[in-house]
Amino acid sequence: MTNADDHPIETYAETVSPRRRALMLGSIVALNMLALAATDLYLPSVPALPEILGISLESAQMTLVAFAAGFAISQIFMGAFGDIYSRRAVLGTSVALFVPATIACAMAQSADALIAARFVQGAAGAASAALTAPLIRNLFEEARAIHAMSIIGSIDAVIPAFAPILGAWIFITFGWAWNFWLLAIITIPAGIIAFMAMPRERPKQGRDLVGALLGYTALLKHPAYMGYALSHAAALGGFLGLVFSTPALLRLHMDSGPSAFVGTQILWVGVFLVAAQMTGKLVRRWGADRLIIVGNQLQIAGGILLVGYTLLAAQPLWWMHALAAVPTCIGLGLRGGAGFARAIDMMPSHAARASAFILFASMAATALCTAAAAPFLETGVWAGAVSVLVMSVVALLLLRLTRR
Repeated sequence: MTNADDHPIETYAETVSPRRRALMLGSIVALNMLALAATDLYLPSVPALPEILGISLESAQMTLVAFAAGFAISQIFMGAFGDIYSRRAVLGTSVALFVPATIACAMAQSADALIAARFVQGAAGAASAALTAPLIRNLFEEARAIHAMSIIGSIDAVIPAFAPILGAWIFITFGWAWNFWLLAIITIPAGIIAFMAMPRERPKQGRDLVGALLGYTALLKHPAYMGYALSHAAALGGFLGLVFSTPALLRLHMDSGPSAFVGTQILWVGVFLVAAQMTGKLVRRWGADRLIIVGNQLQIAGGILLVGYTLLAAQPLWWMHALAAVPTCIGLGLRGGAGFARAIDMMPSHAARASAFILFASMAATALCTAAAAPFLETGVWAGAVSVLVMSVVALLLLRLTRR
């Protein structure tokens, strides 16, 4: 009998037992959740870093930018590595880098040290995100693969709501560094299990790193794909820029702290999930393209409402600020899944790299928006709201490329 470990990627569904399949999927999803939690656990601590480490607020925000930038850049390479090397090797190497980088974050005593460690942490954490979709496509037939991706997407969406609750409690009880210590401790056994579960599949013949990277040029030359991909990235990056700025804005301008941020995240994520659950029926009724446009228009409306409130309110209230962003959350929930799926549909033969490029562009947009807002956070609440409005308008304009 041939061992499943010796089979190429394409034969996972026929050669892997249901128990092994569940272990592979569960372990890589766990690592993906931990990579996402690397920022969401840490967010409630960010406004306090200037006092704790003696750094500026802008430097504290750059620790968020560094993670997003490392995650974004790494996506391009992880998408290529996943096509030419053993996924066990790629995942094992990423965990071997992620754990020391996370420990370095916990031990950092300066802004430069923390920023550097966060960049490496983001770059290492990108592997599980890049490999999840291709792995699922190999483990299941089409219908079950789509169902599995929907479940994983819902799990990923819940993390930003609940990780800050745990992070805020850890920060108040043990200090900011323990968010990273806990992450490192949990990642070690999860990484070992994932490494043991992943098959040692043969790399595809005739594929090298340069060739795999050059494969991205096919994406760049496809206007419709780039329209959907970059529009999705702009819509998501603008909103995440607001999320990353909110803890500092709450402390500086709304006389609130971690508990208000937790409440804000629960509201935003809850609304997003409700909207996302409606997309199946709405796509059948309206079509994916119309749903994307309607969602984008709601994001713009939410951006206008948010900017207007932050400029007109003499003393902004955290719960009013959170409510003003609800239309943006609804819009993102409606257009997010449809936009991602339409982009992949444009390039079915490049699905892994098409997915990796969207993640790259989304995190790059997040880093850009967070960095652009950081110098202005002390001037007013408007600094976070502007990224939502500007990037939502950009997202709508980029959809014009899809007509080609």
